[in-house]
Amino acid sequence: MCIESLYKNGLIVAIFGAVFTIVIAIIGWAAMPGIIASVSKKTLVLEEGNFVWNMWYDPPYPIYTDFYIFNCTNYEDVLRNGTKPIVVELGPYSYREYRKKNTSVEENPPDRVYYREHRLYYFSKDTSGPGLSLDDVITTVNPLYMTISSYLDRLPTNDSSVNLAVNLIDNFLKDRGESVFMTVTADELIFKGWPLDTYIELYLRIQDIFNPWPPFFPDRPPDLPFLPDLPPEIIDEGVTLGLFKAKNDSNDGLFLVNRGTADYRLFADIEAWGKTLETSSAYLPYWPGEKSYCNEIRGTDGTVFPYGIDVNDKIWIYQTDLCRTVYLVYEQHETFQDLPARRFILPKSVLENRTNAPENECFCFDEEDEGTCPNTGALFTGACYGGAPLIGSNPHFYNGDPRYINGVDGLSPNKTKHETFLILEERTNTLLYASKRVQLSIDVRKTRLSDTANLRERVFLPVMWYEENATIDDATAQQFNVFTVIEIVLWTLFAVGLALSVVGAFLIASHFHKAKRLGKIVY
Repeated sequence: MCIESLYKNGLIVAIFGAVFTIVIAIIGWAAMPGIIASVSKKTLVLEEGNFVWNMWYDPPYPIYTDFYIFNCTNYEDVLRNGTKPIVVELGPYSYREYRKKNTSVEENPPDRVYYREHRLYYFSKDTSGPGLSLDDVITTVNPLYMTISSYLDRLPTNDSSVNLAVNLIDNFLKDRGESVFMTVTADELIFKGWPLDTYIELYLRIQDIFNPWPPFFPDRPPDLPFLPDLPPEIIDEGVTLGLFKAKNDSNDGLFLVNRGTADYRLFADIEAWGKTLETSSAYLPYWPGEKSYCNEIRGTDGTVFPYGIDVNDKIWIYQTDLCRTVYLVYEQHETFQDLPARRFILPKSVLENRTNAPENECFCFDEEDEGTCPNTGALFTGACYGGAPLIGSNPHFYNGDPRYINGVDGLSPNKTKHETFLILEERTNTLLYASKRVQLSIDVRKTRLSDTANLRERVFLPVMWYEENATIDDATAQQFNVFTVIEIVLWTLFAVGLALSVVGAFLIASHFHKAKRLGKIVY
């Protein structure tokens, strides 16, 4: 090749390579994010039949709920001597969960949709722990006994008629073998339910005594309500209570969400919730302060999220389980199923005490009663269950007050096992994996019922914890590979452009080298 050709060809190749590289860089680093953003904003809307609607309406990916039950192994010593409870965790008892939304429940306002989400649970032996059976026998705290005990403890102690009533109830429960603890099967505790015959009989007896009001009692208090009649089928057929019985083959209420058609930032945002249309509201009725931070409903239901979530943003999710809105914060970038992703976690501040997190002040009912105003890591969820002494928390009181962890032997909080988190696809915020983890405990303490007489330390005794896991299926994940393929192609073309520039530079360098050797420079 002549010297002139080396220079001209090298110059052409170098210029073409440089221009090509710049064009690819503009497309890849300037135009491409804008294209993805534009497509995401247009597609992330709840319109019947589109991809996002189908993902939201009837999730194609498998959802499993795993239950871990705490068996109290020294309950007799706890009652007799007030010793510290010892618990052994059994699980997982795994259930396949099926969800489907019903959007034909009410007339929809513009750009919004009402829905109820129907859920079904089926036991999955294959994904349950080895050797576990729903017939496994469990000894745990009796939630109904402690609920009645808690109610009676709030009554005045200087009223003779009240004291007489408390003694009657105490003797009735004692005669029928009711106690702080109960022994049931795993199936009965979770979904099937255990019989409530004793408590139905107790209700009927109280109704017979106090509705007419005994003549030997002082005058009936004017604000004392009359007890309504129970439905005949409950009296005739009985009723059972399982901690999750009401959630199976049922729904969590009526939701009103934004479709995101007018403003992509409001996509799937919950604007109102309630058991019925008449009770539907943007605020919950559970916590102090009618429109307080604690009662505010914010964010989505945790299945879909709007485009544009930044690493500095909080992800808000309304959780009916905890009767409140919670938020998650960014933790790290990672790769999930070969897709770029970001992990968001439930931070300690969500369940932080009101001293360290003043916004949580409204989750406290009575600052002198730890059962209704817990410290860090616990929430009085009885607020939405009729005042029952229920405590919600992370499993094993992870990120909680050490007193709660040390109050029971057998707990071992662990970030990997017990933290709630989400993994979102980095470019579209599509949910790739989610794990919601919640523990249910009962506030166990000495009350006016005789079975609690020897209890020493007040403890939040864990009954069970559960994790709800959902992961995107392979077919859906592959649809996001188009972005990855485009990125690979762009990087390949960028490398080709750089290579051409290098080749051009080499040819030009060769030209100057040969020209110098020949003693002339030709352009």
